[in-house]
Amino acid sequence: MQEKTLTYEQLINLFQEDRKQFQEIRLEQQETARQMKETEMQIKEAQSKTDVLFAETDRYIKELSIQIGGVHSSFGKFTEELFMSSLEIMMKSNFGIQSFDPNPSRKLDSDSIEIDAMGIINGSVNKVFIAEIKSKYDKKALKQLTKIMNKFNSFYPEYKDKMKFGVIAVPFLKEEQIKEISSAGFYPAVFKNDMLVLQTPKNFKAKAF
Repeated sequence: MQEKTLTYEQLINLFQEDRKQFQEIRLEQQETARQMKETEMQIKEAQSKTDVLFAETDRYIKELSIQIGGVHSSFGKFTEELFMSSLEIMMKSNFGIQSFDPNPSRKLDSDSIEIDAMGIINGSVNKVFIAEIKSKYDKKALKQLTKIMNKFNSFYPEYKDKMKFGVIAVPFLKEEQIKEISSAGFYPAVFKNDMLVLQTPKNFKAKAF
């Protein structure tokens, strides 16, 4: 079979055609590279906007937490003041206390004692009433108050000759919780008609420490 010989002009045409295809491929590659660069820039821009958005969200959450914390703190202070005022009235009307001390505390060497409230009767009666205030009752309140009662004389030796009684004051108590507190010899007190009142069961006998 005889091979076909290309003329000079045909060779030039082939070369130009190959060169044209090469240029087109090169242009396509440049366009692809440009598009990839644009896409990369868009991704970076989107990521930058996302980072800013996340930072703004974090700042907003922190500000909101501070505001909520402030409200919670104010509400807690208001609740404590309401409790203290009502507790003092209840102790005066039920026990006949002569002085009322909210949040007393003392230190002794490396130990300390913190009491929510204390009512005192002097003279012939000679009693001290120690209150543990809780926003919600649990058995830890019994343990905490028992611990305070047992070490009270060490921190308040001036009251060692007085009889000490415990009071657990909470907004609400279930029937079984009232029985649990009174069985331990403590006075249970709850809010009723916006006032703190004793909820001692029949035949209740307070424990003197």
